[in-house]
Amino acid sequence: MVLDAGDLSLVKIIPVQNAAGDKSSRVSAVYDAAPRKSFVAALKDLPEVWEISYDPAAEPLADGLVHDYRYGEGHFKPAMFSPRRTQLADCLDDFFFTQSYDTILGSSRSASSGQVVQLDVRRKIASLDLPGMPHLGSGITWKWRDPAGRERMVMASPNLNAGLVTVIDLKTYQTIKQIKTLGPGFFLRSHEMSRYAFTDSMMSKENKNTLQVIDKETLEVVAQIQAEPGQTLAHVEFTRDGRYALASLWEMDGALLVIDAQTLKEVKRIPAKKPVGKYNVWNKISRSEGTSH
Repeated sequence: MVLDAGDLSLVKIIPVQNAAGDKSSRVSAVYDAAPRKSFVAALKDLPEVWEISYDPAAEPLADGLVHDYRYGEGHFKPAMFSPRRTQLADCLDDFFFTQSYDTILGSSRSASSGQVVQLDVRRKIASLDLPGMPHLGSGITWKWRDPAGRERMVMASPNLNAGLVTVIDLKTYQTIKQIKTLGPGFFLRSHEMSRYAFTDSMMSKENKNTLQVIDKETLEVVAQIQAEPGQTLAHVEFTRDGRYALASLWEMDGALLVIDAQTLKEVKRIPAKKPVGKYNVWNKISRSEGTSH
């Protein structure tokens, strides 16, 4: 379903079916690829990724194979709001955009490895070593120097059923490190102005009260921030300038913890009843490396 962002009026209903029209699917994830002027959707029951353009000037879309698009051979249809399909070997439950937005890293709950899908050529280009259930939709990126001093862009993802944060080289798509954590977590956050990344273990019964801080240079856990045993401390978001990290104490007598992102010390506690669902809009729309978008 496509809605007008101005008044939320219905623009179009797009049936989620295979090309033959004899199989339908639920949608497992859909994200805005703003630099491409399109939405990208992963399908839960069909091994396809869809790219749906919202650009009125997008080139017409070929319906099927053509010998040479320059001669207009075959059947073409308007590209706006028409799915551009990428066929895969397995379905995707979640995915993550690289900073260029031309490639996605996807995972499936039923598979032991992830897929790297290039949206321009519309095919899988690599596999990912992703044990457990990685939460790629909460992934972050940053520039990292290896022991030889070579700079490379990496991404990291928490894991929904294992105490791991997976760090992947975005050039080779090889795993650089599996960072062990206290338990399964949902969120991973950082900021360009901080050398630290924060992750939670909110899926762990014993350690849901603990945030762990990862040094993005050494790829080691260097600190812990704890609430009282039995409480849930999770979902860090950074301020726009990266000076502070805000953590949610998910209790009825909870609070927002304001943490200095350099010293890792708590500087203030703002009382709140079970604060959930806070997001820094600026960091999202500016496509900060330290947050998902």
